[in-house]
Amino acid sequence: MHKFELDCRTCSEGQKVERGCEEDSPIPGVWKLDGWEFQRCPRKIISGVSFEFLRAYFFFGKGYLPNAGGWLDQPAKFVQAMVVIEREVARVREEKERAH
Repeated sequence: MHKFELDCRTCSEGQKVERGCEEDSPIPGVWKLDGWEFQRCPRKIISGVSFEFLRAYFFFGKGYLPNAGGWLDQPAKFVQAMVVIEREVARVREEKERAH
């Protein structure tokens, strides 16, 4: 399994083929995450905006907001994205707890 270093500029041409940058990887299950398998690089599956919201979620989890002020001072799209991501994280946690 790869470390999730997803900077496309650092991949060699061979790595791009192996990791599924332009088409499915020839390596079965090249990307694995919590039982999910992908044949394409995760950077290619999600949009740039989605990637930025996922990155923002990390900082949100540490108590940082993108704009000064409180929760009501944040852009509506940011608030909506954090709600969607948090719900999905909670769903995955619940599934893991039920599986144990």
